[in-house]
Amino acid sequence: MGNECDLELAAAQELLLERYAPDTRVRRIRWSDGETQALELGDGPPLLLVHGGGDGAFEWVPILATLAETHRVLAVDRPGHGLADAFSYRDVDLQAHVRSFLADILDALELESTDVLANSIGGYWAAVFALAEPQRVRRLVIAGVPPGVVRDAPLPLRLMGVPVVGPLVARLSMGKPSREGSRKFWGQMLVVEPGQLLDELLDVDAAHMRRNAADIRELLYLLIGPRGIRRHLVLGDRWSALEVPTLLLVGERDSFVTPHMTRAWESVAAANPLIRIVQVPGAGHLPWIDASEVVVGEVERFLDVTPV
Repeated sequence: MGNECDLELAAAQELLLERYAPDTRVRRIRWSDGETQALELGDGPPLLLVHGGGDGAFEWVPILATLAETHRVLAVDRPGHGLADAFSYRDVDLQAHVRSFLADILDALELESTDVLANSIGGYWAAVFALAEPQRVRRLVIAGVPPGVVRDAPLPLRLMGVPVVGPLVARLSMGKPSREGSRKFWGQMLVVEPGQLLDELLDVDAAHMRRNAADIRELLYLLIGPRGIRRHLVLGDRWSALEVPTLLLVGERDSFVTPHMTRAWESVAAANPLIRIVQVPGAGHLPWIDASEVVVGEVERFLDVTPV
């Protein structure tokens, strides 16, 4: 690190952590294609947090301290996000990349296996990894519906996948990050009550977008086309082949959910008794932001941990 964007993001993250999770340890972790950042808090059994698309490990900070009452919580920045090294997703074999990255992270953390809590695209990453290496994922919680059970994706993201026009749409939507710009976007796509968002969280998000917008655009274009999730990346019925106990927490007002997607998830859960779906009342795509107590309670019950 060292450039202006790195310093701005690190300073904003420090303020967020000082207020909401002051004992968090910030560490650098090497993986096969670079370095990333992990936020570590607590001393219990390990719980790896994998953030969603367009965000970083910072999205978990509002519940980091609560989760750390019962776990050693490790929130990692995916490549090209947060304070991870820059990473070009152009022409990447995404599923091979996912498997390599998460395996490298667990090796660097000296974890044979771990529970995982993931959001959105992070849930897709965790599922791809769990399908390939089920012995390394003890239990999986996905908070915020992940892509890839069907091709459905929100219109703004599909527009970014349109050839020629898509990059322009993406640049315009991410062009001038600010606190209030982030609040508006989160209110449109991610949460139900944007007025209650922490200013410090939004400041980190804006700094994060200034640093990482190009890599995020490349990832979205790799994953999503004008008709939705690119066909070769859809897991479809392979979700039913998950061998690890899995809890899907779906916000009642998750803007990414369609009726087609709901039916597909019901079919997946019916075919696999290890998968359970729970709706979070009044919550959006980041359900722990709108309903933190409900989400943390569901996570702790599923992981069979009694708070001290």
